[in-house]
Amino acid sequence: MPPPLLALTGSQELRRKIQIVVDAGTISPIMGSVVFARSWSELDELWTRHPASPRVVDASFPEDSLSPSTTAIQIGAGDPLGVVGRAVLGAIDPERPRRLLARVRDHSTAEVCRIMDHVLARSFGPCRVPELAASLQLSHWALLRRCAALGIPTPRKLTDLGRIYTVERLAEWSERPSTVAAAAVGFLDPANYRRTVRRALGEPPTVVRRMGGAAHVARVVVRTLAAPPTSSDETVKN
Repeated sequence: MPPPLLALTGSQELRRKIQIVVDAGTISPIMGSVVFARSWSELDELWTRHPASPRVVDASFPEDSLSPSTTAIQIGAGDPLGVVGRAVLGAIDPERPRRLLARVRDHSTAEVCRIMDHVLARSFGPCRVPELAASLQLSHWALLRRCAALGIPTPRKLTDLGRIYTVERLAEWSERPSTVAAAAVGFLDPANYRRTVRRALGEPPTVVRRMGGAAHVARVVVRTLAAPPTSSDETVKN
């Protein structure tokens, strides 16, 4: 059973939406129960008992600068269920994608890392290239040209890799099959996820899982985005 979702909120409407997300739909199979807190201290106490739990916080709740839980994902009572669901998924094991971005930063440029950061932030649901471009304040075609100039894959390939990485790490965290985690991020037809994995990685999901799952996808991402060696690097190597 996955760890419970910890939620700090004083809004009955937001509680209702969180409960719907946790109890119904495609997210429920990979999510544990929800435990509501009424104060930062209560949330911190719950977090101490459930350190692997995802945490979400009502954006209108007064902040407590002394609380380590202020890094939790914020959501609002006015957010639609889809936004609440993506926030819940984004709160799961947030350090892992941060470590991936740190590896990308170590092997590539700041611009490439920024693009991949936006890709991962939008990996909890279908992401069209124009939406990714808009988040980067670029047009669709400008993003295509930037990726080509940077020597990295097309935006579509990047969004495929980002969503596969997210599916595999959610599957591992929840100890559920990849198809179940894939449904939670919008791959409602398992065949669509299989096609996406084959297109991006050249292997079916079962093989990707045997090769290490999310860790394997992370290696592919880092290798694919790595900056080419400079002439001085080649001189040292030779």
